[in-house]
Amino acid sequence: MTVSFIEAYKLTGNSVLAYKEVIDCGNKSLKAIAEGSFLCLEDVFEDVDFYVAGDTKRGILKNTSKFLSGIASCLGSYMLEMHNKHYSDMYEAIYSPVFNRMKTIEERTNESLFSLGSQLNKLNDVLKPVEKVLKSKRNNIATQQKVFNQYNKFNSGFNTSLNVGFGSLVGGTTALGAWGLVSMIGSASTGTALSSLSGIAATNATLAWFGGGSLASGGAGMIGGFWAISGIVAAPIIFFSTKSSYKKVDLVEKQKDKLIEESNKIIELTTQAYEQLLEAKKYDHHVISLLNEYIPKIENELKLYKYHRSLFKALFCRKMNLKQEESFDNLNKLTSELFDKLYI
Repeated sequence: MTVSFIEAYKLTGNSVLAYKEVIDCGNKSLKAIAEGSFLCLEDVFEDVDFYVAGDTKRGILKNTSKFLSGIASCLGSYMLEMHNKHYSDMYEAIYSPVFNRMKTIEERTNESLFSLGSQLNKLNDVLKPVEKVLKSKRNNIATQQKVFNQYNKFNSGFNTSLNVGFGSLVGGTTALGAWGLVSMIGSASTGTALSSLSGIAATNATLAWFGGGSLASGGAGMIGGFWAISGIVAAPIIFFSTKSSYKKVDLVEKQKDKLIEESNKIIELTTQAYEQLLEAKKYDHHVISLLNEYIPKIENELKLYKYHRSLFKALFCRKMNLKQEESFDNLNKLTSELFDKLYI
């Protein structure tokens, strides 16, 4: 059974939802939906919303007051109330769904980034004593130099993102996870693997990735990156949601246009944000799996190294015994393998 707009409007109380119920909007833009729903609202607003139903004395007085007010303002109050109603409908039926969808993606992404950051914190705690051991001896210069370079890259990115980068915006652990994710993907918008960058350059590249690449490559750049990982979302409805905020109809119309503009921006970012969520979940699982495999091995070798350590030889810088040397080499090998598999 076909439902008329007025029937759908009385049922939903929302002109945009009613319009979508009676009109196929599959191929319509948000602007077209907004314009079409407003034209339909114009036809029924006087009967459904503007005047108070009932023949009570209070109802009659209120309707008379509205009628006289409309005449005195050349129907300005009537148009203002109708536009305010339509703005509220647009917010509920157009802006809120896309905004809430993006917020859900953002929250789930931050959960994965926090988990990833927690894993990197755990890894840092495990690797610190190992780094001290490896730097205390020079056993195989070539292989040790590789792991020293890996340590330097890891420590630089770790400390920058956690302490002096963008960590204050989202919490250090989440920021650390963001750096780790982009490091592993290795897709800094400059075309340079992020693991080869350090300090502010690594921070900027991380933010640019979350914003869809650098401005030069067509992305949202660092501003978009801040938005993606810190929850900075432009939402004019927050500031212009009450009728008293609007003195003129043209101001309401401008705010309606802005609401459509903001909704379209969020829709454009949603696909990229969802892809980033999938990447975050994928690499979080990847890191958890690697650490579950390597940390017990590294911790065991460190225990063996300390067990076979000779205090006399350590004090007088003598060579390691064979057992200790074996554990030392295993520590070097395991740590380098882990860094390689983390793409750091």
